[in-house]
Amino acid sequence: MKSIKEKSGITLIALAVTIIVILILAAVTIGAVFSDDGIINKAKEAANSMNNAVANDQTSLNELFNELNDVMNGMGGSGDSNTEIPDPEPEKPTDIEDVTDIQDKTVQVEDEYGNKVTIPKGFEVVEEEGTTVPEGIVIQDKDGNQFVWIPVGRVYKDNTGTNYSDIQLGRYTFNTSNGTPTPVQLAYTEQNPENYKQLVTIDPYYQEYATRTNPEGIASNGTDGLNAIAKDLEGFVNSVKNNGGYYLARYEASYGSGSSVANYKPLSKVSIGTPRTSSSTALTQGMLWNYVTQLDAAKISRNMYNNDSSVGVESDLVNSYAWDTAIVFIQAMGNGNENYANKTSVNSSIANTGTTGDEVCNIHDMSSNCREWSTEYFADTSSSRAYPCVRRGGDYYYSNYYTAYRDSISATNKDSINSFRLTLYVKQH
Repeated sequence: MKSIKEKSGITLIALAVTIIVILILAAVTIGAVFSDDGIINKAKEAANSMNNAVANDQTSLNELFNELNDVMNGMGGSGDSNTEIPDPEPEKPTDIEDVTDIQDKTVQVEDEYGNKVTIPKGFEVVEEEGTTVPEGIVIQDKDGNQFVWIPVGRVYKDNTGTNYSDIQLGRYTFNTSNGTPTPVQLAYTEQNPENYKQLVTIDPYYQEYATRTNPEGIASNGTDGLNAIAKDLEGFVNSVKNNGGYYLARYEASYGSGSSVANYKPLSKVSIGTPRTSSSTALTQGMLWNYVTQLDAAKISRNMYNNDSSVGVESDLVNSYAWDTAIVFIQAMGNGNENYANKTSVNSSIANTGTTGDEVCNIHDMSSNCREWSTEYFADTSSSRAYPCVRRGGDYYYSNYYTAYRDSISATNKDSINSFRLTLYVKQH
């Protein structure tokens, strides 16, 4: 019995201790949960803080939405009742078919063969005339003046990736039997023969000046030996290199507007009315512009887009690089024009431009109708009369002149066979 009582005593003590420990822990826990700094109060405070934060955020969002709503409704937002939301940046076209209206900035697109074409600000593509470079991409301004893209570089003729021609910007001679071009002077400094900064002669005396003391020429019945040279040959060359080509007027020039050479503006459209056969016949709007001197033709060409910020081009009288490279391009595209350099005029009486039937890659009358002034120079100083101005192409009157033909005449010569054609190049930024 004694041993049994001792065992019972030990168990009761342990139980008492356990109860006491439990009570202590319970007191501590209750204090931690229910006191002012307890868990429940802390949780309540946290919940209140979260609710306040959510309310503040909601208030801020409501203010932001109200601000945006005010702006969208034209109220201008905070403090400026005249502020307008700018229109979103329009997506730039990437394909020729996307250029469906006048462009508000210069863009570069591709045709279906992968050829790059630069469409200048202020122009749109005339899709019905063709959408591939080999056909001849035609652009027009808001007034309907049309120009054709002359690419420089690799030109793909189909989708195979293997049928292509490489076009170099340069001055050329052309074989008189088959039209094969030979470069005499290439424009870019890394190419041979010499670049545009050198004064290179094409037999017998034809040169193209990059700079000269009197770039506009002097009208002294041709005896001074000066023509008008290119407005900015370096600018033209750099633009072609950066943009992959230039534009040639689709048509010989027609009269547009103006009362004197200072403000005359030409057109590049199909001419209308009866072409002049006498210099005494007054010019009327749309009439083919013949009976014009080289000096005047240069000034008139530059007037077309002079100080016009709505377009992204410079205009000038065609230079020898532009004329010769256009022939190289036309012949390289084929379509039966592999010897276009030696083609003679298809009309024997003067006609409105664009009506003779001489059309290649959407360009009219380079071999026909009128010979056209250029900025090239004839440097025969041994002549008793100075014939510094160079005309290109064939004409309706003389059957032995052809597309690549060069001939010289005085700076002030006017004739029914004298007309001119513009070239455009994209402005540099």
